[in-house]
Amino acid sequence: MKTITKLFVACLTFTGLMLGNIALAIDEPIQLTDGQISGIESDNGVQAFLGIPFAAPPVGDLRWQAPQPTVPWQGVRVSDKHGAACMQRQRRSTYMSEDCLFVNVWTKADTAQAKLPVMVWIHGGGWTSGSNGGATYDGTAFAENGVVLVSVNYRMSGFGWMAHPALSAESARGVSGNYGILDNIAALEWVQDNVASFGGDPDNVTIFGESAGGGSVYGLLATPLAKGLFHKAISESTWITPSNVTNLKTPNGITESAETRGEVAINAKLEELGRSNGDVLENMRALSAQEVMDLDISVSLIVDGWAYPKSPGEIFAEGSHNVVPLMAGINDGEGLYFIREDRIFGSVAEQRQARQKEFGDFAGNLLDYYVADSDDELFNVEVDFNTDSWFARPTRQIIHSVARSAEDSYMYVFTRNIRDPSLRAPHAMELRYVFNTLPDDASQIDQDIAQLLNDYWVQFAKTGTPNGDGLPAWPTYDLETQQHQVLGVEVKQGSMLRKRELDELDRYFGDRYASAP
Repeated sequence: MKTITKLFVACLTFTGLMLGNIALAIDEPIQLTDGQISGIESDNGVQAFLGIPFAAPPVGDLRWQAPQPTVPWQGVRVSDKHGAACMQRQRRSTYMSEDCLFVNVWTKADTAQAKLPVMVWIHGGGWTSGSNGGATYDGTAFAENGVVLVSVNYRMSGFGWMAHPALSAESARGVSGNYGILDNIAALEWVQDNVASFGGDPDNVTIFGESAGGGSVYGLLATPLAKGLFHKAISESTWITPSNVTNLKTPNGITESAETRGEVAINAKLEELGRSNGDVLENMRALSAQEVMDLDISVSLIVDGWAYPKSPGEIFAEGSHNVVPLMAGINDGEGLYFIREDRIFGSVAEQRQARQKEFGDFAGNLLDYYVADSDDELFNVEVDFNTDSWFARPTRQIIHSVARSAEDSYMYVFTRNIRDPSLRAPHAMELRYVFNTLPDDASQIDQDIAQLLNDYWVQFAKTGTPNGDGLPAWPTYDLETQQHQVLGVEVKQGSMLRKRELDELDRYFGDRYASAP
């Protein structure tokens, strides 16, 4: 990439740059493997290239196939606005489309020889919503801090996780599903081929994501298909439960097989529409995007013998995952985002009855931890159960898998709630701190926390450790001491995060899985 100069002030603003910055055209196009692109530059020197395709549009015959190579283009493609968000039920995005496989890039490199660390962001949203175009995910602060920031879109809902016998039959590998993860892999392959053009180092790539994006990091750590495509990983609030890991064909006793779920959903929809005759694949691909969105498809990583030879839990337990330095953590009040105080149980007796039904014969000591002692504690116990079972347990699982290896791992607990500092930090609260995209009126305390988190994340991407000059010391996670960093108004160390509860949840899910036919 040649030295960039400013040509003229463009009378526009865009979501990808901080408010108040002026967007400027860039006079030298960037050469990629598929063609040339131009971008825009803010008045602080950060260059943004938005809506770059990393794979062919997954439409028509490419719906429900692994991502295919991009079709090269002629001339200079203007990359000054976000591409379409992938299809989803929530209407937050201004534009959605099946043609949505785009990346955004922010960089402040002056030359292609800069070899800056690369960070690849994977958004959350339960694998059913979200995009890389949200203002929260603006990459300016990361670029100013010395990395090339890449954010990716990926297929979601029925587009990203559909498994079906007919789809498996047409596949050369005899598999279907996992398209959302395959999209992430294709984006990482694009990074390997192209990020040097933005001054990035393809040999120093850190993947990071939050919630379902953390679940994608979990999935990328587990799949052999991603081996060598990244060198470090950061997982924020990893979202993985037994219900979103499913076998392709053989039921595991906990959920029905992924193919069965897909076949049932498709049959019901085609019957409803009066299109059940003829070739099933043609009928499936003739469904409108909205009709696919209306399908009752549960999103899950699918153990298919290819992307996942075994369940990710087994892969982590045996140490056959992609071993890289890892930083992972949770917010101390994750469940506050999901649990409404006016919709919880009316009494301890009701809560106990529900837990007994849920845990069944495998309850063990779980009732001691997840049934309140008094009605006043019902809400807090529900928040803790959601936090532990959805986020803390899978986070600790990947931390332990790396701690057993030769690479270092680091754990955090984030505690700041900008909306109400008297409360714990709910799910997703750390995001605007990590990206340093807080509101303009944020207090100096919050601005300092945001700068600290962004510095920690960047330092880890640069060196494989969050420790560096001027940063509070952060202990390596050790299986014996299980220390973690507390990130908030006060930065300190803790240890043995909810160890009794998480040990018992591990025991419960292990017993339940082992008992399945």
